[in-house]
Amino acid sequence: MRDSLKLGKVVEVLDDMLSRGIIGEYAVGGAVAASLSYQPISTNDLDIFFLFEPPQTGLILSLEPIYNYAREHGLDYDDDSIHIGGWPVQFIESSLDPLWTEGLAKARTLSFDEYRIKVIPPEHLAVMWVQAGRGKDLRKIQEFSEGAVMNAGILHDLLQRFGYLDKWLSIQEKLSDEYKFEQ
Repeated sequence: MRDSLKLGKVVEVLDDMLSRGIIGEYAVGGAVAASLSYQPISTNDLDIFFLFEPPQTGLILSLEPIYNYAREHGLDYDDDSIHIGGWPVQFIESSLDPLWTEGLAKARTLSFDEYRIKVIPPEHLAVMWVQAGRGKDLRKIQEFSEGAVMNAGILHDLLQRFGYLDKWLSIQEKLSDEYKFEQ
């Protein structure tokens, strides 16, 4: 994982975007959130789950306010990300997925150096990874399982409420007993 000073630059930009009303609530997700919650996991980008405030009302979601900010502040960008402090940062608007919205609402604030940043909780991350179903996501779930990072009761509740228990049951044979559930 990249050093915390560069992550600090990302926090500064995100907080500036928040103060200017370009984005609303935000939290780190993906592998960086996993690294902040448990142990370093190799990644090439930083996922920021966020809500527009006020919410966009059009039929098509536009990240143009974020890209306008990047242009105005001399930040490099491509089709997928904005480059901040050496990180390719992917912005994931989260209002249309109730799991993602709840993950933002339940985000934990973590401190590093002089910075504070919200991070999606491990249980929500695990359900998001089940939702995505990619091999690399399942490996992250296994690492969380081995490290006993998740609260099994919260995880089970999320899996049931968001409809991913069956998918979890199909992968749980590789997990520690604490995270093996029944139908």
